[in-house]
Amino acid sequence: MSLEALFPAVSGPQAFSRDDVLKSVAEFVVCDDQQSLAVASKPTFRDCLAAMRPASTKADLPSTHDVSTYVHNKFILFIKKLKDELQVMSFNAVFIFLPF
Repeated sequence: MSLEALFPAVSGPQAFSRDDVLKSVAEFVVCDDQQSLAVASKPTFRDCLAAMRPASTKADLPSTHDVSTYVHNKFILFIKKLKDELQVMSFNAVFIFLPF
């Protein structure tokens, strides 16, 4: 599993959704340096997000808690899927090495 599978590239204009904003901010936090989560909670960063969609409200913008929870939940899903894939691989490997 790759990061591209979790975060596919999107081209062209998109309709506004809170989920997409949360996902985009989470990508910024995860893929940038260690200070990103601190930046995401700063009023200036939130003002930049609001400037991109002037009709947005405070509720439309993800909080630090929202971003942390989103990243945590995505990580748990990633680890679960990886664990399942490894179990399938190890199960198949047993059959390859069993003498008949």
